[in-house]
Amino acid sequence: MLLEPPGWPGRPEGLPHWPYVRAVDDALAARGIPPGSVHADCTTREYGGLTTYMWLTWDASRTRYRSSGIRLHWQERRGWFYALTCLNTREILLYAPLAPLRTVVPDPEHVTDVAEQLVRFRQIPDMEYRTEWERGEELRAAARDFRRAVLGLPPLAHPETPTGPGGRPDAEQEQGMRLTIDTLTDTYEQALAAVQAIYGHNEDAPHRRSPTDLGQALRPTMEEHER
Repeated sequence: MLLEPPGWPGRPEGLPHWPYVRAVDDALAARGIPPGSVHADCTTREYGGLTTYMWLTWDASRTRYRSSGIRLHWQERRGWFYALTCLNTREILLYAPLAPLRTVVPDPEHVTDVAEQLVRFRQIPDMEYRTEWERGEELRAAARDFRRAVLGLPPLAHPETPTGPGGRPDAEQEQGMRLTIDTLTDTYEQALAAVQAIYGHNEDAPHRRSPTDLGQALRPTMEEHER
């Protein structure tokens, strides 16, 4: 049974990846292998920069091999991993990527294919799944705007965005966006966090540096985005 994630009582829709959590949980339940617990949340700015994730846990009583449990872990930028746990699900015997899932946001049915082999036979399928969930881009956009909201920035698809004919952003707006940083009032950390949020990077900002260092610090981020 899908549980409301800790820290978001009564408001799970506040999590940007909640639709993906529900889609995966529904696919597992339909296959007859629902996890015993579902945990969905995001990391703090101190530990990974508001990166969304979920844990799906089957304790030993829910697996064919009653000596160990299974846990699946999804992280927004890294994709799916699995863990073999002891009778106490907090004790990890093995933690590794789910190699068959070749995309970061794979289709929930493919996640279920792999999970079923793990839960019922403790095996990894010898095949690859390369199809992304049809709402993958929507998920990434929601996660990006979630981080921007936490930083006090408007979403990229803000109603005040200038649009051309047909309500679509004009050509100049589609090619990029404008960010204004006041080097007299904004701290280095605030400016760096704002730009990293735009490009989807959320590493902790270095401390005790001046705003004049901003361009040099952000150059790798911008170059990676342009590639």
